[in-house]
Amino acid sequence: MITLENRFFPIRSAVCFFVEGGIILLSVLASFLVLNTSGDAGAVTFEDALVRGVVVAFFCQSCMYLLDLYDLKFSKSLGEIFFSLIFAVGFVCIGIGMVSYVFPGFGVEGRMYYLTILFVAIFLFVWRMVFDYYLSRFAPNQNILIAGTGDVARLVAREVKERGRLGFRLVGFVSASSKKDIQDGGTGDVIGDYSRLRELVEKHKVRKLVVAITERRGEYPIKEMLDIRVSGCKVLEWPGFFEKLAGRIPIDNLAPSFFIFNEGFRKPDIVLFARRVISTIVAILMLLVLFPILLIVACLVKLDSHGPVFYTQTRVGQKGRLFRIYKFRSMREDAETNGGAKWAAQDDPRITRVGKILRLTRLDELPQLLNVLRGDLDLVGPRPERPEFVEKLQTMIPYYTLRHTVKPGLTGWAQVMFTYCGTIEESKEKLQYDLFYIKNMSIKLDLLILFKTLKIVILGRGAR
Repeated sequence: MITLENRFFPIRSAVCFFVEGGIILLSVLASFLVLNTSGDAGAVTFEDALVRGVVVAFFCQSCMYLLDLYDLKFSKSLGEIFFSLIFAVGFVCIGIGMVSYVFPGFGVEGRMYYLTILFVAIFLFVWRMVFDYYLSRFAPNQNILIAGTGDVARLVAREVKERGRLGFRLVGFVSASSKKDIQDGGTGDVIGDYSRLRELVEKHKVRKLVVAITERRGEYPIKEMLDIRVSGCKVLEWPGFFEKLAGRIPIDNLAPSFFIFNEGFRKPDIVLFARRVISTIVAILMLLVLFPILLIVACLVKLDSHGPVFYTQTRVGQKGRLFRIYKFRSMREDAETNGGAKWAAQDDPRITRVGKILRLTRLDELPQLLNVLRGDLDLVGPRPERPEFVEKLQTMIPYYTLRHTVKPGLTGWAQVMFTYCGTIEESKEKLQYDLFYIKNMSIKLDLLILFKTLKIVILGRGAR
């Protein structure tokens, strides 16, 4: 397990990706060697087969990424793996066909083409069965022990259990008294008290002790934790561990000192300037490239329902500044005549026929590239909210105003990690992802978010 952009990244995911890339490449070369031995390879040389192997791997693994086959927190049955691989292989057929059409000299002889597809499908499925069996039976795990038995301890425990396939295993809990039980939610049991901490760490080969003790008066095991720390076991405070594990910063039971003393919430001016320059350049290029699509969408919106093509809303930007955001209109013109501002709901009846497609594909957001040019938005950042909602949310959710310390974005970490926000509780969880982004904001994280956004747009996830 390594840390990437302040998140735990399982090495086994990277190993799986590179092994499968090698399997696909070898499948192409194997089909070439089989046909070349029998004299049926045609004009294709070994070098040509190598190049084609790279292209096949690109198309196949891109599709597998979109199908979450490299996100190991999702456990899939063999049937789901089989159909996902069949879909990926079908995507390869379409991709190679497109490349061959654009570059006629790239085409391959029919028998080699079909043999390659057969080898890729069989070898990848066998590898996935072996890899899944290895993860469930033999893969080494980092044993985690949690100090504490309160709400925070249960929160951390649930997150560890949900990510068991990433290489974590919860051993149990230690507390001031071993009589306390923590069985609710199936998270685990108290296996001892603080006096047995060294013994339990050695017995269960614990790699990390996560300290989730919210009350430090009289029961904080300083001596015991120092003892296991110098013996090689990592001792971590729960907020930092949870942040790396979940990609969000929990705001319940979190002291203000976390935000006051923690590094990361203040960014150098050069980083902010670089982000602004990149956002402006990308917005200009996207407007030029997408201009024909913008015209088509505008015509469809106008023909589908009565009302203007564009819809503007007042949003809250950096430092609480209000600005007008632009969108293609996806709702009826009278959507908010009764009752004022409302969150969009699942299957909202106010959404027009064209509007459903626009929201599903996120095409309704494209006019916001103009807001990026004006400086209201960056490409990446917390999504701006309406002032009616902000006024309500900042009185009900702690630290909500921290969202406005950075410039909002066209997309953001919360958008790629969480679903659409339509309730107070969802807004609260969404804020946790926004705070993670604000704390860890960087060019590399922005690129990761843009990459994940492309995946979400292609699959139409999370739209309402």
